[in-house]
Amino acid sequence: MKKQFNVILCIFTIFLIVGIFYIDLSYARTLYWGVRGEDVKEVQRKLKYWGYYYGEVDGIYGPQTFNAVKKFQRKNKLKVDGIVGSQTKKAMGISDKKLPNYSREVEIAQKKLKQWGYYKGPIDGIYGPKTYIAVVNFQRKNGLKVDGYIGPQTRKALGITIKAVSRGYLASSRGITKEDEIRLLAMAINGESRGEPYVGQVAVGAVILNRVKHPSFPNSIAGVIYQPLAFESVDTGQIYAPITESSYRAARDALNGWDPTGGALYFFNPAKAKSKWVWTLKPIIKIGKHVFAKK
Repeated sequence: MKKQFNVILCIFTIFLIVGIFYIDLSYARTLYWGVRGEDVKEVQRKLKYWGYYYGEVDGIYGPQTFNAVKKFQRKNKLKVDGIVGSQTKKAMGISDKKLPNYSREVEIAQKKLKQWGYYKGPIDGIYGPKTYIAVVNFQRKNGLKVDGYIGPQTRKALGITIKAVSRGYLASSRGITKEDEIRLLAMAINGESRGEPYVGQVAVGAVILNRVKHPSFPNSIAGVIYQPLAFESVDTGQIYAPITESSYRAARDALNGWDPTGGALYFFNPAKAKSKWVWTLKPIIKIGKHVFAKK
């Protein structure tokens, strides 16, 4: 009887621990062009039902979703930025405590854990209870600290060399993740400076981050990149071209503080510039084909 009670107590404790991790996961994130997940699907479903969205409910925040969100925001007298933040969620009837975030690192960990027989769930990049238990079992088997935390030692044991995440990934992630920001910044760098020297790619990323910090521009990476008419690659769709590894590296370097431009807020290609306005800017430096400047 006592043995049976101990087994029940043990099972209850496991579910309690996993439940805590799962509850931590329930905090929703801000949604913008380029992210994907079940939370995006929910937004798409609502917008489709209300007649704003006509695309596929695929969980990918692309141009159709972006435009549908803007229409919804305009109709409901919200800030029209195409970003699904707290106010837009509230207007849509979506709770700020909702769904877990996707992580590329978690997806890679799941693939490895599944390959080695530790993980039986879907490869979805979401750190849920099954992933947590798989990580714990892997750590126990490999003589690591058993905490369910994908930190440096666990990453090393898993053979994950991703540098996109500077800290370990725990089963709780609130707001925009660093990986989301790196991916979006890399998309913009790729679209605007593909084929430019590496330092020029970092410089484009630095301009975007300089704008985020400047009072004249939106205060988020997504807001700056998707500001109307701000970047040609957004208008032409080049921002969605396959991202090169150098664009990812340039995004990380820019986020880590490297600014080859010396504080530039603008860049342009003199050979292609059509606007007379760009010639009123004060050039700081020319890198590759781009002139980096400020007002």
